[in-house]
Amino acid sequence: MSDHGGKKANPMHSPAFVKYFKFSLIAIVFLVALLIFLTFNKSDDNKYENVRFVQYEDYSDDLDVVVYETTLGTFKAVLFEDEAPNYVKYYKKLVENGYYNDTYVFGVVSGNEKDNKGDHLYFTGGAKTANGETTDNTNTETIDAEISPNMWTFKGALGSFVGTDGLLFWKKNVAGSSVMFFGNSITSDKKKDEVKNSENVDSSLESVYNELSDKLCSYGGVPEASQQYTIFGQVCDGWETYNKILSAEVKDIDDDDYQPLDDIKFTKVYLTTWGEIKSNAEGPVDKSVSEAKEVKENTSENDILV
Repeated sequence: MSDHGGKKANPMHSPAFVKYFKFSLIAIVFLVALLIFLTFNKSDDNKYENVRFVQYEDYSDDLDVVVYETTLGTFKAVLFEDEAPNYVKYYKKLVENGYYNDTYVFGVVSGNEKDNKGDHLYFTGGAKTANGETTDNTNTETIDAEISPNMWTFKGALGSFVGTDGLLFWKKNVAGSSVMFFGNSITSDKKKDEVKNSENVDSSLESVYNELSDKLCSYGGVPEASQQYTIFGQVCDGWETYNKILSAEVKDIDDDDYQPLDDIKFTKVYLTTWGEIKSNAEGPVDKSVSEAKEVKENTSENDILV
């Protein structure tokens, strides 16, 4: 991280990070299926052959849930300690110590290229300042990335990436106190067709890939970021609030300034359990994604009939 007048800019808010993420969108907008396939094959232990999509499995009552009370409303997310044990312990400790109370959402990134223009990709939260710069009170501890084959960047996924540690061939991704809250980049028919294309997938992974692509297209997500970040949670309630934050206006998208135009704060962040909230929780699927899909399909059918 570089110094700026005694302060450090949060790398997740820097133009370099945004350009890196945007470049990944541009570079693979036509090769999403192939890239996920190549990601699968980075493993030498066949770990992708028995993938469980735990974000959409039944949750046990004792599973931790983090509650985000914000200036735009409240949303909640389940934490998966079994999939990212070191990071979740680190994150829970920060939450329990009140670290995230009165912190800011400091970046809201949307697509502005031809094939994903207007898509709400992710927002970043947990900074002590509105622009993401670090202060003396910022937790700058890093945790080695924990990339689980069971955790994916579906809409509502919580992830962390703050950069790399080490030199040359010994570089490794690390996670920190800032969090990425993922949105949806699969809104066009063209993108959905690309995600569903399994022609280049090894036969041993085809069933897993088909289930993954079906969930991505049905529930939303950002497949370009698959298996690159520590994914440790999934939104399970408060989708209206979550979508408000994802779609918030920013200062200057053309100049890569993705700071919200109006301050958005996490006023209070605390832990509960799935057992405590499940009776009223909406669940891990943003129903507005599937509803939009149904409306589009019905509209297309009516057009054909006409």
